Amino acid sequence: NGPSQALSDSDNNLSEKSMQRNQDRNGNTSSSHPVGGDSSWMNERRPSRGVCGDGRRLLLRRLNRIRVLCGRFINNSRVQLVVVALIGVNAIIMGIGTFDFVTDDPVVEQRFQQVDQAFLIIFTVELCFQLVYHGLRLFLDRWLVFDLIIVVASWAFKEAQVMRAFRIFRALRLITRIDTMRNLVKALFATTTSMIGIGLLLLLVTYIFSVMFTQLFKSLYKDGQTQYNYFSRLDTSFFTCFQFMTFDNWGDVCKEVQEVYWWAWIPIIVYIIIAGFAIVNLIVAVICDAMAAMHEDDKAKLMGRAVAD
Repeated sequence: NGPSQALSDSDNNLSEKSMQRNQDRNGNTSSSHPVGGDSSWMNERRPSRGVCGDGRRLLLRRLNRIRVLCGRFINNSRVQLVVVALIGVNAIIMGIGTFDFVTDDPVVEQRFQQVDQAFLIIFTVELCFQLVYHGLRLFLDRWLVFDLIIVVASWAFKEAQVMRAFRIFRALRLITRIDTMRNLVKALFATTTSMIGIGLLLLLVTYIFSVMFTQLFKSLYKDGQTQYNYFSRLDTSFFTCFQFMTFDNWGDVCKEVQEVYWWAWIPIIVYIIIAGFAIVNLIVAVICDAMAAMHEDDKAKLMGRAVAD
């Protein structure tokens, strides 16, 4: 009984000590973090996160407001009209800069270079406004990408003497600003598949007749029977066929060959009918059909808006 009594007393002492420790812990916790309705200790840490979040949202709102203001300004119809006028004036000035009174006078030429530099800066600022407004979505608009390529190329090759001749390509930016010209370009791109097919057909027909003309009339220039070299090689025959297709002085060439071969007018006329009339008019018909389809789409959109209204 003695040892068992001692063990039970020690167990009781250990349990009492453990209970006392638990009470002390609970007391400290309740004192440091009251469980009741008072939650001010939790709110002491929240204001820092709330202030950072509010500041970040305020900054984003201001940046978005700046972006919207840039877009409204640069895409305003009057501003765009001014940009179109500046592009036209810049193209005219570059044309005037090719005259002798400019190129022969270093002072005048330097003034023209400074004016051209000012136009380039204006176009760059306009593009920066577009970049601020659209962001990376600018690269989804092919017309804005076209403007970006022209402006960047103008800065990149500004010092290159040979590339200065290509500055006039800035005038192509008028296409992106004038709706009529833009619709024409869209119509051309819409007929790409048909135009490739027609072009291959024209190339095939021209190649066939070039080989035939070379074999028939190859020795005319070598024998001194023609004034110019029309059909001595395949490449010269190809160029002559292109001349026939564009109706450029084809009658004189035909008469000159006809003095040696009276029947020469037959294959020449056949080629002109096929290439100059049929295929070229087919190209015009495809473009006109694309323009008509585009106008029909515009009318359908207008009718749809009218019905919606």
